[in-house]
Amino acid sequence: MRAPGSGVVSCPERSTKVSGIDQRYVIEEGVQQRYVANRDARRFLPFLLPHVRSGMEVLDVGCGVGSIALDLASAVAPGRVVGIDADSEQIATARRSAAERAVENVEFITSSVYELPFAEASFDVVYANAVLMYVRDQVRALSEMRRVLRLTGVAAVIDDDLGTVVISPDRPELRLAPRLFECAVAHEGGNARYSRRLRTLMLEAGFARTQGVAHAPEVYGDLPSTRWFAEFAVGLFSAPSMAAVIVDEAWATRAELDAVITALRKWGELPDAFASWLYCGALGWVDDLAIR
Repeated sequence: MRAPGSGVVSCPERSTKVSGIDQRYVIEEGVQQRYVANRDARRFLPFLLPHVRSGMEVLDVGCGVGSIALDLASAVAPGRVVGIDADSEQIATARRSAAERAVENVEFITSSVYELPFAEASFDVVYANAVLMYVRDQVRALSEMRRVLRLTGVAAVIDDDLGTVVISPDRPELRLAPRLFECAVAHEGGNARYSRRLRTLMLEAGFARTQGVAHAPEVYGDLPSTRWFAEFAVGLFSAPSMAAVIVDEAWATRAELDAVITALRKWGELPDAFASWLYCGALGWVDDLAIR
């Protein structure tokens, strides 16, 4: 809620409400799919690529529409990439994309991040990109990722850290935008700043060693990219489900939310607009002897 007179949004504590959904995106489905459809391994998982080789079995946890899994398929052939996601609609989109591109060494399955439908030691690589910020129990998900890794395997996990967002030129309405999204993630039980602790969490999940990483795959610094990002952000906050929770939870009034949307539209057209933020993550190894 908003502290009286402070102009600062205070997000709720992490949700304890019971839900059968393990991985819940707060972005409206159509907006979400457009946002992630063009992601690729080189931009979003560059720290993983040196560990990927031909013939490997790779698991994408929270694959969404499958863009990164499909991108990696040629690198691991004749190995395979398996993608899982809790959202059956995104899995259906991923399967269609694989068929359209005639990529045969990928498979997409609807599944929970907490109960991966695979035997122990099934994969050489397991990764999750921008997924675990949406789940309630990151250690439980990481433990399950470790379970399906082979002794010589490596896990790679990375997520946005919304505590690092920069938007310029500075406007109060623009500063409010990432805080509203962060509150929406927390409302569903996630944590949009957890990723800075990924080394610790992977050790808690039983990994023998971890290595922290960070990079900024999302940088918006020219007119085409700022227009694209503004369009995404406007779609995000204009979606009825998102607008309703923001107003109902009193993170912002309807007038304040409309001001955020207007400011985003104007920002996208500015000749000096800029936005970016860090993705923080970690690599984790099952067996320390495998890396000596």
